[in-house]
Amino acid sequence: MDKTFFAGIKIEEIDVSGVRIRFPICYFDSSTIVASFPAPAAKVQEVLPSNKLKPVQLMPGTAAIALAAMEHRDVDSLGPYNEFGIMVPVVYETADNVPGLPGVYFLHLPVTTEEARLGGVEIHGYPKFIAGISFEDAGEMRRCRVRAEGKDIITLEVRKLVTEPQSSEFYTYTVKDGQLLRTLVQQQGQVSASDVSGGASFTLGDHPIAEELQALGMDKTSVLHQYTSQSQSMFHLPGERLPL
Repeated sequence: MDKTFFAGIKIEEIDVSGVRIRFPICYFDSSTIVASFPAPAAKVQEVLPSNKLKPVQLMPGTAAIALAAMEHRDVDSLGPYNEFGIMVPVVYETADNVPGLPGVYFLHLPVTTEEARLGGVEIHGYPKFIAGISFEDAGEMRRCRVRAEGKDIITLEVRKLVTEPQSSEFYTYTVKDGQLLRTLVQQQGQVSASDVSGGASFTLGDHPIAEELQALGMDKTSVLHQYTSQSQSMFHLPGERLPL
């Protein structure tokens, strides 16, 4: 673990229904697979909570839905858990002639522990719920399967890549108390990404969320995939509150 990544951060403790959670939440050891799939922009816009959030378009009329499977092996405050994000890369429209604010909006965010669910829902408004999320290696692929209520939601497979040290940051959007919250996530680790099409695939199950994704018309051919063998990250309290 690179302790310098977390050096000098100011910790704030928040009480969430009797559970003390320290922010920023420090993820000391995680691995992630991510893939993006095209979908009709008009259909994607319909599932966003505000017309001020616009899906990023890969080309005119085509947006993307990103699937991210995260295995958090060592987490401050929360303990180990797994997570699966179904999200839309978006831009929040600001005043005319001012660049929009980029981020991702989560349609669904299942997790494997109540501790991980509770804080994300009550503080940020993430659409978290408890599910079974399992990982396995399948030759050159990394596979994640998500199940809830006795039904399959989705299985994601991403091709493993040769990684190198990288750092990045991004923002998430959630809805809480009638506002959009924008939250910073910072990360570093062993990462690689490829825009070679077809490096990832998904299979939908029989859960209602799978039916939602089917209705969005996601293309089966990925346009981007990313493999992170090991990373550290910091998940902050909401930094901006924006009108819907």
